[in-house]
Amino acid sequence: MSLAIIIALSILVIELIIGIIANGLIIIVNCTAWIRSRKLTSCDMILTSLGISRFFLQCMIFANNIFFASSPVMDGQCDIWRIIYIVWMYLSILSLWFATWLSVFYCVKIANFSQPLFLWLKRRISGLLPKLLMGSLLVSLVTCVSSVNAIDRKYVGNSTNNMSMNTRVKCRPKSNLSSGLVILSMLGYSFPFFIFIIPSVLLIISLWRHTKRMEKNTSSSQDTIVEAHVSAVKGLVSFIFFYVSYFMAQVIFSIGTSAHSNVYFIWFWVVVMTAYPCGHAIVLILSNPKLKRAAVRALNYAKCRLKDGAS
Repeated sequence: MSLAIIIALSILVIELIIGIIANGLIIIVNCTAWIRSRKLTSCDMILTSLGISRFFLQCMIFANNIFFASSPVMDGQCDIWRIIYIVWMYLSILSLWFATWLSVFYCVKIANFSQPLFLWLKRRISGLLPKLLMGSLLVSLVTCVSSVNAIDRKYVGNSTNNMSMNTRVKCRPKSNLSSGLVILSMLGYSFPFFIFIIPSVLLIISLWRHTKRMEKNTSSSQDTIVEAHVSAVKGLVSFIFFYVSYFMAQVIFSIGTSAHSNVYFIWFWVVVMTAYPCGHAIVLILSNPKLKRAAVRALNYAKCRLKDGAS
């Protein structure tokens, strides 16, 4: 294993730890609130679903790339990698859908447009969300079908006619998947991505218009509102950045591994891809007052424990 791959794996471990802590915090805070009040707001419902999917997504990304970097393995381990790969693809598409519905929810609740369809969504979005989240589970399952036979095996040192439990194999993503399955896989990533972009752009336009209107009033209270809207736009831009980077990295990784591209090029995009679940979770925590307060309390508690341990 080369030094570059070791460095990439080290970065992946750091991203994994940060992601598990950040997404775990989102899950714990919202689940605790649900246990206490016996209900979840629409926003908390999406955040909880997103946190759970990304928590396991990061684990699958890390496990998948451990197998990808490994030497020839036992024949049975190839089947384990295939299962990990399928679960990874499923959680990857599912998390994109959940992020898309979060963007739609923010747009409908915050933006101001007078179109009938938009006004209808504003009234119905809370009731539609559970159905949209459940539908995402099924749609993601269908669109990850192309991953079922995506891992190929090449036998090393033994004839396929004389196989045993100790047969050594090379497991790699296939390069000859049918065009129909490839198109289905690309649609699985592209469709939620394009839906995500539409409400994101609409929300930015709405906030920009509102900011321009507020700038005409010079009162301090209005200046505070303008600052709040500017902060919201900054958070949304970072939200879009992580989403787009993950989408690009996922597509490039899928194409690169199938075409046997340069291994260092692939690992670079793996690191970029893994930054999405942890980076976006941090953005969500910092932009949500309830999650931010919980994070501050957790950090203060950790500092106190470290001081007690050092003394």
